[in-house]
Amino acid sequence: MLEFFYILNVSLLLLHEIESGYEKEWEILKLPGKITGFLLFHIPVVFIFFYGLYCIILYPQTRWVFSLVIGIAGFIPFLVHKILVKRKECFNRLISNILIFGNIVSGIAVILIGIIETIKKI
Repeated sequence: MLEFFYILNVSLLLLHEIESGYEKEWEILKLPGKITGFLLFHIPVVFIFFYGLYCIILYPQTRWVFSLVIGIAGFIPFLVHKILVKRKECFNRLISNILIFGNIVSGIAVILIGIIETIKKI
């Protein structure tokens, strides 16, 4: 069950990041390096996404760590685009909101399932 929601949450995060490229998020957030910096930043992010799935499958004792990290990551698009740097012209499409709010729901599921599965193993 955890693997399913983990993959769902990461998929929604990656789709949001694809949209972030379309919206030129580096300009919105005034990030250094423009598109190059934006892409370089995502190398470790994508690595953590895949490495986390690898770890929760092969090393069940790490489930709670990666569940927490990826679950919390599900809240970041909402915090950034709906609270901290809210712009009416960006991330306001129906699909944008589905991705952002879907990340919150799947992030909560990942955190809760990760904690429950970890407690059951103790």
